[in-house]
Amino acid sequence: MNNKYSKKSTAQREYYDRTASEYDQWHVETPSAKIVDAWNFENLKKFLKHKKTDKVLDLGCGTGRLSNSLLQISDEVYGVDQSEEVLKIARQKYPQLKLDCSEVINLSYEDNFFDMVIINGSLHHFFAVEQTFAEAHRVLKPGGAFVMLGEPNATFLKFYNPFFYLWIINRIFSKIFHLFTKEKPVPSHLIEPDAESYIPIQLKDQLVRANFEIIDFYTYDYFARSENKFWQTRYKIHLNLERKTLSKIFPYLGAAIQSFAIKK
Repeated sequence: MNNKYSKKSTAQREYYDRTASEYDQWHVETPSAKIVDAWNFENLKKFLKHKKTDKVLDLGCGTGRLSNSLLQISDEVYGVDQSEEVLKIARQKYPQLKLDCSEVINLSYEDNFFDMVIINGSLHHFFAVEQTFAEAHRVLKPGGAFVMLGEPNATFLKFYNPFFYLWIINRIFSKIFHLFTKEKPVPSHLIEPDAESYIPIQLKDQLVRANFEIIDFYTYDYFARSENKFWQTRYKIHLNLERKTLSKIFPYLGAAIQSFAIKK
């Protein structure tokens, strides 16, 4: 374990241990997050061609929301997280899950054990991309699926990305809007510690070098999310439209990265 990983990983674990009881309320249960999660789950089922799997591993499973949903498409669902406090919540809410408190770069499972490994918006908290990919590859069966959902795109907030300026405008209007509403911002003690973000083409290359065959790789959320109720009723339609248009024209400029791959 290198020094950077050790320090960053410790900071992440301490944060989630400290804020476990409040995290879902502010980061998981928000309406826009629920819409994106449901949309991602539909995309996952399409990738699997609506077939069930035997064993699935959720890396960075947190309080178990996605892991529990995976029981719809898998007979057994395993989850790994480095925070014992969030796992206590997950075990209480979803006792049917098989959860383990451990590091994603040193999994306790045997080789070729899982039919699918999934990372839902948590790779950027690991600080160990190559080691994580290597472990995911090791525990997957040949032909098994490796899925990453909602990883932050490092090129989104760059001057050459036109969608960055739309994001700035949206943020300004959101700040003004919040002045006249009762909507509360995320409390300062719940602001996450520094995490990684990824250049899509480089992340894609790392997957290939880890011996995965990429089936689909794209970005989404070209425009900033909003908790506005009018926008929420149209958000899923907007995401589908983005997927069919902007992700084809500007495949690497959206705020979030998706990847669907299989082990060679």
